[in-house]
Amino acid sequence: MKTSRQKTWLNSIVVLVVAALLLELTSAVQYYSTRHSITGRLTEMAQQDLSETDQIAQRKQDVETSTLQLLPVIERLAARDDLDSIRIVIRQMLSEQQQAVGIDFCRVVGADGQREGFYIYKDDAEGNLVEQTILFDYTRRSWYMGGLTGDGFWSEPYMSNYKVILMSTFSLPVRNSEGEPIAVIGADVPLRELSALATQLYDNQQRSLLPVIGLHFLGLLLLAFIIGRSIRSSRRLAVVGAEKERIANELALARRIQLAMLPSLSSATLDRDDLDIYASLTPAREVGGDFYDFLLLGDRLFFCIGDVSGKGVPAALVMAMASSAFRMLTTEDATPEHIVAQMNDSMARDNDYNMFITLFIGTLDLTTGHLRYVNAGHKAPMLGAQPLASKPNLPVGVMPNLLFAAQETTLAPGDTLFLYTDGLTEAENDRQEQFDNDRMQAVCTEMLTEGTTSQALIEKMTQAVESFVGEVEQSDDLTMLAIRYLQKPAVSIGRITLPCDVSQTPQLGEWIEGVAEPLGFSPKDVMQINLAIEEAVVNVMQYAYPADAKGTVEVEAQHDGPYLKFVITDSGQPFDPTARAEADTSLPVEEREVGGLGIHLMRRLMDSIDYQRLDGKNVLTLRKRI
Repeated sequence: MKTSRQKTWLNSIVVLVVAALLLELTSAVQYYSTRHSITGRLTEMAQQDLSETDQIAQRKQDVETSTLQLLPVIERLAARDDLDSIRIVIRQMLSEQQQAVGIDFCRVVGADGQREGFYIYKDDAEGNLVEQTILFDYTRRSWYMGGLTGDGFWSEPYMSNYKVILMSTFSLPVRNSEGEPIAVIGADVPLRELSALATQLYDNQQRSLLPVIGLHFLGLLLLAFIIGRSIRSSRRLAVVGAEKERIANELALARRIQLAMLPSLSSATLDRDDLDIYASLTPAREVGGDFYDFLLLGDRLFFCIGDVSGKGVPAALVMAMASSAFRMLTTEDATPEHIVAQMNDSMARDNDYNMFITLFIGTLDLTTGHLRYVNAGHKAPMLGAQPLASKPNLPVGVMPNLLFAAQETTLAPGDTLFLYTDGLTEAENDRQEQFDNDRMQAVCTEMLTEGTTSQALIEKMTQAVESFVGEVEQSDDLTMLAIRYLQKPAVSIGRITLPCDVSQTPQLGEWIEGVAEPLGFSPKDVMQINLAIEEAVVNVMQYAYPADAKGTVEVEAQHDGPYLKFVITDSGQPFDPTARAEADTSLPVEEREVGGLGIHLMRRLMDSIDYQRLDGKNVLTLRKRI
């Protein structure tokens, strides 16, 4: 079934074809009719030409004689500027001269070249004379110019302005007493036989043009119809154009709002010398479904990159929801798997449009380089020159109550994590070849071996893909995020290993004094550090191992830039003290839950606390700024 636009287009084509055919038919009829009429009349004129030649010559001779006889009188009257008498003399000559049908008197007077001219001619067969002021510019006519410069000039035959008749004019200069021409007098001689032929030819031509005029009239009606349709279409297009401009302006505003939702790169590494981060987002349309985000909470960097299914405004709306959900769910104690699960449940609820998001979320501990991440159906990022190992997870929003598997790794100082959407690897050139993983990996290898910045990596990748696709229009959103970890390795300044025996804790206090005091900590600070570390170690001794097991706990002190860091390691059962809710110290003692005061004490006395389960061991890290 044809659409309304297709029908309109076909109707326009039909109208134009019919109009073109009518114009061609009109031209053909006009050409045939005129050619037939002119051919016949030219033949007749050629046959009569010889017999008429002597008669025309005799008429011309009579007019020349009469005009030359009249000229001295005209010159005397012109010298006195007596135009009225000139009119009388001309009328007298026309009454006596049978061959001439009219006489002109024309001159140019004044410095401004004002024209003065009149024409007296025989109006009918009885010879009634009529005077007509000459309004056209006779100075450009051949009979006037020839009359000024000669002593008698016959013009070429021409059609009279006052009746359908062919004539030739004999013109003479009217001179003043110095012999200078001041006017022109011209006598018109009709070429009667040729005029009759011309009149008949004209009549025949008019009759032959009747069907042509009819076809032209039909063509004009059709043209008027086309113009009317065009005007209506133009008005509709103007309305559509205004609506498109309004939508374009709104989409441009939406694009600015969408880009404004992204984190500011200028403040991403504020007061940090252990992080280099850069990103870019280029929508394929005014707005798109790609997004990236990152947050610095203490010493932890939370980051994500996502790609919403679909394009345009619907994808942009889902992108805004996902970005807002990421920021709302991200807290200092949040984990990537928790954030992804909450975002998935929120999106999967009432997802009538079956839209989903491929998403990669990670947390990077900037003090240790520990990276914990979840890949929800997204492209695996590049860690250095190799893809980061990623377990398969479904995209966000497919169905509620999904479990997302988290993974962990540790970044070494100088490592770069490069995240991207499929708009990079699936970008096509004019041969429909894709940029693909190999080209992307080659750029990463080239740039990362040089130890370049995150911004330089993304700019090089952008340049490479633009050079590859050439002038081909971008078909998908292109988003890239590069994170370079720059933390200098901590320097170990001491280590102590204790059996799980609370009676051994006094050794811990002496050891802490030995590593803290040389760094400039005050006695008060040393006491606070001792309380926090002792609380953590005693917690391990009491709960990490079964009662009959003989376990140990190791404490390592590290000088980590501006921090003194204590890493407490044990091989006991998994236990995360930071997961315990803090005790509400505002409640009376009898109303508080058992436990929680230890972690509360550690948080108050130390600047940061972080727990990890690495290689089957519990690793608790506490930091105190020097």
